[in-house]
Amino acid sequence: MNNKVKIQSRKVQFEGFDGSQLAAILDFPLDISPSHYVIVSHCFTCSKQTLTTARLSRGLAQAGLAVLRFDFTGLGDSEGDFAKTHFRSMVKDIECAADWLAAHYDAASILIGHSMGGTASLAASQGRCAALSRVQKMITLASPAYPAHVLHHFGAAMHKLQRGESTQIRVAGQAYPVKPGFVEDVQSYDMEKQMQNCGIPIMAVCAGNDALTGPDAAELIMQFTKAAGTQLQIDEADHLFSDRAHAAQLLSAVLAYIKNEHN
Repeated sequence: MNNKVKIQSRKVQFEGFDGSQLAAILDFPLDISPSHYVIVSHCFTCSKQTLTTARLSRGLAQAGLAVLRFDFTGLGDSEGDFAKTHFRSMVKDIECAADWLAAHYDAASILIGHSMGGTASLAASQGRCAALSRVQKMITLASPAYPAHVLHHFGAAMHKLQRGESTQIRVAGQAYPVKPGFVEDVQSYDMEKQMQNCGIPIMAVCAGNDALTGPDAAELIMQFTKAAGTQLQIDEADHLFSDRAHAAQLLSAVLAYIKNEHN
């Protein structure tokens, strides 16, 4: 990491799955052509400015990659109603990001996602989005293997949702409106079926001190690819890789994986 290049962070926007304007930041190196174009997707109810996403994106740009990070519909600075979103809308938002990046710069060759953003990135890679046809590698960070895992956030709200009532969930002390359709969506999504023809190499990173997603999820994710899978655990790291030393270790590992032509 001694050869950092100067970078610029440009605010951009594009239409999401329902036509809402999604806020994004393109971090890119100055004075050199990017070696890769990357899309980084944040975790459930997080944003493009969450430590995990922002630190990694800027670090990759300083290493010569161009990185698009964005807020999913209804979150961060993006427009839209969060209550009307679900896992499939996350997947479609990633496809919208890929379409915008390919139209204005170049097609993404790397997909990275944190937590549910990683699960959605895996699903997006196997869809029909032409702008994602050049993806060479995927990296998941503390991601569940199945979208229904996110329901652990819901607690007592699940009783109302299962009765067909809209309610709120609380994540990190903040309330988010949720409709019953969200539960139906994540429970009906078959990741194993979606990923059965995946031939893209995947690196699944887990955090050794993650209270939300265990290492078994990374093992399952590696089974989703017919290509070589790589599992990495960063000992003592929390779900957000919030410690600077852990974030630096994560960045180094991600860069090494991207640059290794043999995986």
